[in-house]
Amino acid sequence: MNTEWLHSFIAAANQKSFSKAAQITNLSQPALSKHIRNLENNLGVELFHRTSIGIELTKAGERFYTRITPLLAEISAIRKELQHFSQSNPIAIGALPSLATYYLPNKMQKLKLLDRPITLMIQNTSNELLQSLEKGRLDAVFVDAKYTGESLWTWELFTEPYYAVFPVNHRFNSRTTVKLAELCEEPLIVHQAPCDSRKDIVEQIQSLGYTPNIISEVNFGDFVFGAVTSGMGITIVPELMAKNISHLQLFALPIHNFGRSRTISLVTKNKELGSKFYQLISN
Repeated sequence: MNTEWLHSFIAAANQKSFSKAAQITNLSQPALSKHIRNLENNLGVELFHRTSIGIELTKAGERFYTRITPLLAEISAIRKELQHFSQSNPIAIGALPSLATYYLPNKMQKLKLLDRPITLMIQNTSNELLQSLEKGRLDAVFVDAKYTGESLWTWELFTEPYYAVFPVNHRFNSRTTVKLAELCEEPLIVHQAPCDSRKDIVEQIQSLGYTPNIISEVNFGDFVFGAVTSGMGITIVPELMAKNISHLQLFALPIHNFGRSRTISLVTKNKELGSKFYQLISN
């Protein structure tokens, strides 16, 4: 039973006129009359007597009016309650550390246009974030597309290559690019496991027949750049991170044969929410 039919019925019963009811409901009279006919057909009863001077409720119509009026009022109250709940209930976003640091800050202001508070959870791997999404702890996540499945709403946002980051006095300082094979024996600083990028780095180096020369593992964040600046070794990071080191005594080179790029996707369980997210952050 369509609630629009019910509102048309209540308006007609109160106004005792289809034309007046159509005016207050912002409908054409034929549209309102069709609502009433649909409702009568659905209920299997006649709700109004049509006369030359107007309309009046039948006995069945009077009984229906008495029963449905408080129910419509309750539905309206529930709708207002849920709207208030939606506006006060935070939208929980999850992201990888690099995205939370370098990508999302510029997008958060746009996401506030959703008129709901926003919370941000940072987790180290895409799988952890996707599990939190599946379990309902998060509403949307920004993850490596490699780990997403087909059961969720997904939209690819951007693809980025990997870069090698060196201290300024490194012998590659005059280069414009570097091959992965040239880095396989370099002292390597990586983020602690589990970590999506670390996994990619290890797999790509191993694919060339080398064992990664990991000399230090650091916490997430810019700690890895501090270790490189001090001369401990080099690191490999996604472009998003490599493009944010101009304030440090470092330089970065693209690895032109790394083997894979990192594609970042927005993932939600709700297509409507996902579409709203994408429209806001893509503008």
